[in-house]
Amino acid sequence: MLIAESEGKFRTLIASRGKDPASLSPDEALALAFEFFEVVRADDALLLGKQDMGDALLFQWGIYPAFEGFNDEYFYLDLTRQFISQAEADDDAIFQLMCTFKYCPSDQLKELGSGNRWCDALDALPIFKQFAFSHPALIALRGCKPTKVEIVFTGV
Repeated sequence: MLIAESEGKFRTLIASRGKDPASLSPDEALALAFEFFEVVRADDALLLGKQDMGDALLFQWGIYPAFEGFNDEYFYLDLTRQFISQAEADDDAIFQLMCTFKYCPSDQLKELGSGNRWCDALDALPIFKQFAFSHPALIALRGCKPTKVEIVFTGV
């Protein structure tokens, strides 16, 4: 797969499982994203050896502040696949496929704080998956309906 094809390929994987992106639970989205990362690699990503930041995962959670006229405050849970292209340089080389769940920010969710963790190699994926699936933010959101689910491909 080419980096530019990643959103379409990920959406195809979701559809092949009979799912609609807007109705995915965070657990389902994570499972599909981990499978996609493991099985479908980016042919045009920069290879940096064992720590392959040219095709990596970023798990993030926390409060996104309100910006008047733009968005309300929300709690987010996000898994981003970040690519660094061989064909570009500097920030022009960085692309992200983001799967983000947005929730109304309850006091319980605010107490979880904000943070992130990277997975920069296929052999680190089992430990990364264990971290994500057992994370307090994911546990707190199980059974909660998000206000919005987004799958977006963008440059940085």
